Amino acid sequence: MKKIIIPTLFVFALGLVSCEDKLDIAQKGTVSTLNYYASDADAEECLANMYASFVQNVAGSEGIDNPEQVIINYAADDILAAGGNKADHIAFRVFDEFTYNPTNGTLKECYNRYVTAIYSANLVISNFTTENRDGAEPKYTSKVTERCVAEARVMRAYIHMMMAILWNRPAILDHLLQPDELPKQAESQEQVFEWVIAECEKAISSGFLPKRNGIEDKDATARMSVGFAQFVAGKAAMFANDPATARKYLGDLIKSGDYKLVPTDEYWTNFHVAGDGNSEKIFEPNFIYDNAASFWDQVWRSRWMVADVFCWRTDALASMPDACSAAGWNGGAIQEDFAKKFVEHDGNSPRRRACFLTEDEWLYEMEWSGSEFNDGTLAQKKTDPNRGIKASTGLYSHGPYFEWKHMSYKVPPRILTGGKEYPKDSEPEIMSSASNTKNFNVARYAEALLLYAEACIGADEAEGLKALNEVQARSGSGKISSSLTFENVMEEKQYEMWFENCRFPDLVRWGKQGKVNLDDIFNKRYGGIHKRIPTVYDEFFTEGKSEHKLYTKYTEADYYDFSDKYMYLPFPRDCRLANGMKEVLGWEYLNEETEESAE
Repeated sequence: MKKIIIPTLFVFALGLVSCEDKLDIAQKGTVSTLNYYASDADAEECLANMYASFVQNVAGSEGIDNPEQVIINYAADDILAAGGNKADHIAFRVFDEFTYNPTNGTLKECYNRYVTAIYSANLVISNFTTENRDGAEPKYTSKVTERCVAEARVMRAYIHMMMAILWNRPAILDHLLQPDELPKQAESQEQVFEWVIAECEKAISSGFLPKRNGIEDKDATARMSVGFAQFVAGKAAMFANDPATARKYLGDLIKSGDYKLVPTDEYWTNFHVAGDGNSEKIFEPNFIYDNAASFWDQVWRSRWMVADVFCWRTDALASMPDACSAAGWNGGAIQEDFAKKFVEHDGNSPRRRACFLTEDEWLYEMEWSGSEFNDGTLAQKKTDPNRGIKASTGLYSHGPYFEWKHMSYKVPPRILTGGKEYPKDSEPEIMSSASNTKNFNVARYAEALLLYAEACIGADEAEGLKALNEVQARSGSGKISSSLTFENVMEEKQYEMWFENCRFPDLVRWGKQGKVNLDDIFNKRYGGIHKRIPTVYDEFFTEGKSEHKLYTKYTEADYYDFSDKYMYLPFPRDCRLANGMKEVLGWEYLNEETEESAE
């Protein structure tokens, strides 16, 4: 029997094979498939399993990280891996420094989790349509099964799009694989994107896909909808270098009126429980605490310990900032030169302050748990021994800028709320303060507007400029473009979508289209982003000065220069060998291992 892409598929397929009589023993605690997939209730249950699989695998955590969030964001030019020092968090630091290889555990987790989520979608599609290997008729169909299939189709399309963005030529898994089947690898990245667009169109044109009923409809943000299908099709079209198709789908999404940017002073809520299901969300799986679920199920679904990773290194601080829901381990740090550029562009805009704090904001405008002077004078705060960086080792990878866009807030900070009350990001009674019970962001309206603006360059420029200006006006930066250019869109997208899975894939896409020079961006800009890794110190503690003042020293990371090889990830080694997959670009030499293993 041939190997297939993941063990889960093998186990399920094996269950469909006839057994010898002497082995035909009813297994306790299982449900036979012979009488399943035969009712509306079965379809709904299967769909619920698909969403649960997405939450567990794509949106959930593995160890102390979320694989997707780490891989895509850490590879960008405006984020640095941090931790306690250059030897900390190695498993995912390698994506920042381009030193990973096909045996990396985080890489394998991301790949297998995507495939597992696709499998759950295929359980719906292959069992309630003829889209299975043999074209077998389903046992049961109805309007309910049609809707479930449409939702599963969009979910499956989205994950295929992400896999094509990361691996270039993944397999197109368009049905449940049988024990004697190997996955069929796509001939090109463009083939995957075209398939994704076609799948989204099937779901939309079916008439069964749920639609968001206005900007107040929170329920629709947690499921596959017409709006999300339009978003996925539009984004896939941009990656296929087909702006005309992108304009069609993204234009329809915008014209629907079902989505709207939240007000400027509420930008920060997009990344916290306070903004779950808001008018800007196109899709985010909904986290719901389930008393019946196991402790560990709750742990991974709530991205337990990811809250620690994305908090500052609190053991190096004079006391715990009130905002922190958990002890921090100093995750992805904003690249210092980009932070300076961001401040120059946005100033004190609500958008910038929601992403990161400057030195004075961090030291004096934020509440510190050990301080007596949170409501005191600036002079009192400047000499307060219970704030600032106490450790002589400083904070690695940081300049005097402190990201908190994805920090899990114990108490939403006044610097963002203006004194208004908002819900916490984590409830202590739900397992641990290190949990993050906010929904996992997948798509929001600001990205749709910026993709549409880019698609309109050289075509429908008036509408494209309108979309770009809408994002710029909401930011609070005061900068409004008077013309639609690639440079304006690219710059605005970096500010608006920083640390949101966009920058690195966009750079690769633009690099392939000849719009940016990746060698300049990764290896030369700012003197080389890996050649000057900052560590920030506080002279109040290190030099015994009378007032807090931060200063920075620099070291060099253990890194490889970026080359075309790193535009896409290698397939996990064992998955590639088991399934006969072919690598691309500089990873192609690994194909020899596949050929050797087949001899």
